[in-house]
Amino acid sequence: MSEKGTQLQCYHCELPIKGKAPFMAVIQSEEQPMCCAGCKAVAEMIDQTGLTRYYDFRSEAAERPDTAPNLIPDELRQQMHFYDHPDVAVQFITKSKNKQDKEIFEAYLIIDKITCAACVWLLENSIKRIKGVERFDINLTTHRAHLSFDPSVVKISEILIEILNLGYQGTPYDEQIEQKNLKREWRSLLMEFGIAALFSMQVMTISVALYFGHYSEDMSDSSYHLLRWFSLFATIPCATYSSRSFYKAMYHDLRSGRLTMNVNISIAVIAGTLWSGYNTYMGIGETYYEGVTMFVFLLLGARVLETSARHKSLLISDDILKLKPNFAERIAEDGSLELVSTNRLNVGDVLLIKPGDSIPVDGVLLDKIAMVDESLLSGESLPLEKHQGDRLIGGSVNYEQPLRMEVLTVGAETVLSKMSRLIDRSMSEKPKIAKLADIISTYFVIGLLICCVGTFTVWYFLADAPTAFGVTLAVLVVSCPCALALATPSALSAGNQAIIEKGLIATRAGALETLGKVTDIVFDKTGTLTEGRLTINEILLYTDQYSEFELTKVAASLEATSNHPIAYGFNEWAYENQAELYTVDIIENVVGRGIKGEINGINYKIGRLDWFDLSEYEGKFDSGLWVGLGIGDQLLVAYSLLDQLKDDTQEVVEALRAQGYRLHILSGDRQTTVDLFNETLKIEDARGDLLPEGKLARVEELQASGAIVAMLGDGINDGPVLAKADVSIAIGQGALLAQSTADMILMSDQHLMPLVEGVKLAKRTDKIITQNLFWALLYNIVAIPCAMTGFVLPWMAALGMSLSSLIVVGNTLRIREGRNR
Repeated sequence: MSEKGTQLQCYHCELPIKGKAPFMAVIQSEEQPMCCAGCKAVAEMIDQTGLTRYYDFRSEAAERPDTAPNLIPDELRQQMHFYDHPDVAVQFITKSKNKQDKEIFEAYLIIDKITCAACVWLLENSIKRIKGVERFDINLTTHRAHLSFDPSVVKISEILIEILNLGYQGTPYDEQIEQKNLKREWRSLLMEFGIAALFSMQVMTISVALYFGHYSEDMSDSSYHLLRWFSLFATIPCATYSSRSFYKAMYHDLRSGRLTMNVNISIAVIAGTLWSGYNTYMGIGETYYEGVTMFVFLLLGARVLETSARHKSLLISDDILKLKPNFAERIAEDGSLELVSTNRLNVGDVLLIKPGDSIPVDGVLLDKIAMVDESLLSGESLPLEKHQGDRLIGGSVNYEQPLRMEVLTVGAETVLSKMSRLIDRSMSEKPKIAKLADIISTYFVIGLLICCVGTFTVWYFLADAPTAFGVTLAVLVVSCPCALALATPSALSAGNQAIIEKGLIATRAGALETLGKVTDIVFDKTGTLTEGRLTINEILLYTDQYSEFELTKVAASLEATSNHPIAYGFNEWAYENQAELYTVDIIENVVGRGIKGEINGINYKIGRLDWFDLSEYEGKFDSGLWVGLGIGDQLLVAYSLLDQLKDDTQEVVEALRAQGYRLHILSGDRQTTVDLFNETLKIEDARGDLLPEGKLARVEELQASGAIVAMLGDGINDGPVLAKADVSIAIGQGALLAQSTADMILMSDQHLMPLVEGVKLAKRTDKIITQNLFWALLYNIVAIPCAMTGFVLPWMAALGMSLSSLIVVGNTLRIREGRNR
């Protein structure tokens, strides 16, 4: 039974209970006092679900529930059911597929009333037990939860109500709430840092006077002791208010059974202050006020830099969402304009976008041509030319003249929203190297505490207790698990920010780390090295009755009725030649052959060449893709269609080859077509006629030989081989984001150069991680033995420890500066 003196405490929320407990609950076979029905119900539910370890892990008392789970007001329940409505759900729920290729829903929530890691443990384990929930992960720093569930089994409202039952509240992620939490954390840290800076300067000023007075022997004993008391009073704010975050973190870690750098930091500050205070009170021995205050000040200075970098990383996804304007001009049925919130737009709405305005949601262009700036999304430096029917991405900017567009997707289904979620996912997951660094840091702290005990014991017998304490304090302070803990996450955070600016997004933790170790890069041809759009490359005319231009107008008129990829080449020809197409009176699609149609009373057909009599043209069409137009079996004209290499493909291939990568092409296209493209690229391993299974087998063969493989593909047809590659990179913005199975996404559809920049940054990041870890370990290997032998004073130890952390942070900044010294 929880008691505090003679006064009872509620077992769940730990609030005092006056007199007799109004409620009792049996928890782990023991009766425990409860202050209200809400605490009783929540505690019993935790016990019944086998999650009572929550009470062992928690580092702060749970908040008192407003009501018992079975007494949640109907109004609040109705509010939760409100989120099931399709018009509401579309704003924060997206569709994706799980490993079994079954459709699931994903959402990001903000969880209120979380106080410590135990709250996260309780919520994750409870919600994951709900049938239909596939994923529920909470970021303790931001209180943001990533939820995946099967809508055919469980509703979002049922999950939200279960969160309420546990005494917390979940709501769709709101950028303003997160920014409010980050601002509160930042203000608190700056206040702690400011107090430490102010009083550490006072202590250092007093210490200078004490040093000179001691060595000159001109200072009286009364002045000497008075200055020591002043130092004590100036140290107390540093050792209490400014150090509170270290104590709180230490308490959390010890309650959770973990040893971190906060443990030895807290021990050093508390022990140094108490020992110095005792010596000041007794008028004996040495004091370490300057060491303690400088230690706290420099530690908080490093934490300010680290927190600033972390907040920038957390807000990247929010900055992307800010590209979307709050309002849009919708064209009504009568042609009038109405200003509406972007949250109220519906699929099918027609919008007017003025020059210089941002496009609010994804849609298709209704006008013949427009210039759009996508630089903030994909890193494209120049505006892109869009034609009627082309997709427009929300967040891009209309460049020249007013354009009309039709809305395709809204809310959480837009490319901007998907980009934001993918970045959130990569930021919230922890890569293997970061987990390894955490493990090393834990063992480091254990080893350090053992060294401290041994150091104190040896010096106690060699000299005396004051000397032993001074040396031990120097060992505690000089050690630098801070640098070790910062070495990996700070570099990965900076690297991920840098590649996003280049138009490459890491969607999985560790993707950047693996990309830095890649040896082989595999390309799919269509849509990766090429534009993915067929154009007319060559025209062979076999009649004198019609001109080439007239027959191509006929071909374009027939193809205008089709959605086949071949039709694009003819549509492009008609646009470039300003050809006025014929009216097709009778149209017929012949499966596996092509199109038949009547134009001006003549029956034409366009399609595969084997649809015509080719006896006179044997061997002429063996290579490449050919389409014929004719009347009956007579071939009138043949068209060679070719997919064009992207503008920078050759430059990218040469740059990657120069960096030492082995390059491969694995394509489903005919080998003759692949060879035709490879005449320019000169990639040694270029294979065509491959099914997905063949591509997969080749990647496995490369990996078996020791290669680390990065695969670039379209993310849809190349699903199996992308999944097998060590790093999978999908190209494009639309359907690829919906798949979201790739480790990274190259946002530009038009250029591959962001890949070159990305691999350079990945290598630089990998190198700087190695440098950071090497420096952190080398520093400790040298500094700790020096401190143990008594050559390092506590204030010198504080300076060395903090400078070590600052060196790690400073080295990490070189990633973004582009220097690789």
